[in-house]
Amino acid sequence: MTSLKTIAQIIKILSFCFVLILIIGVANYIFALTRFDQAQNISVDAAIVLTGGPDRLSDAAQLLSSGATKHLLISGVGGRADLDDLVRVAPALAPYASCCIDLGHQALNTRGNAEEAAAWARDRRYKSLAIVTAGFHLPRAMLEFRAILPTMDLYPYRAGMSLRQQILNGSFGNLYAMSLEPVKYLAALLRISARDLFANKIS
Repeated sequence: MTSLKTIAQIIKILSFCFVLILIIGVANYIFALTRFDQAQNISVDAAIVLTGGPDRLSDAAQLLSSGATKHLLISGVGGRADLDDLVRVAPALAPYASCCIDLGHQALNTRGNAEEAAAWARDRRYKSLAIVTAGFHLPRAMLEFRAILPTMDLYPYRAGMSLRQQILNGSFGNLYAMSLEPVKYLAALLRISARDLFANKIS
């Protein structure tokens, strides 16, 4: 009987800790979301475009046309897609196709985007980057990029509609993706925090 009570108490404590971590993670995500989910005026060495929608490509082209940046890396381009394929999706890229755009084909997820972009930026000795993606994705994207590039100046750049507009006008697919994002953010936060803690103990 005593052992059952002990097990029950342990389960309660673990459940409480899980709920507490979940609340803290979601609150952290919402706080980051309110800061990142807005258009910004920036001037950077280059911009990293995380694939996932034509708005990201079109808005990145605006960064080039405005002079806010001079170089793009479009990260996570799938399959055998080339720049001509992307120009067909986002014609605004066309004037810059021969001079200012590189494609990354290796990244399969947001962490992969950060790793791919880090190698690209370091090779070119860039010191500042804009991270171009949807507003709801920016908190996790910035978390992953800052973990990989802690000394580089990173600026969030929301592509497309604001979160409120996406909720009001979005498709079921977009709403489903947004609903999963706080969980993905929490998973990334726990993974990065655990990695840092382990690294500090070793050092």
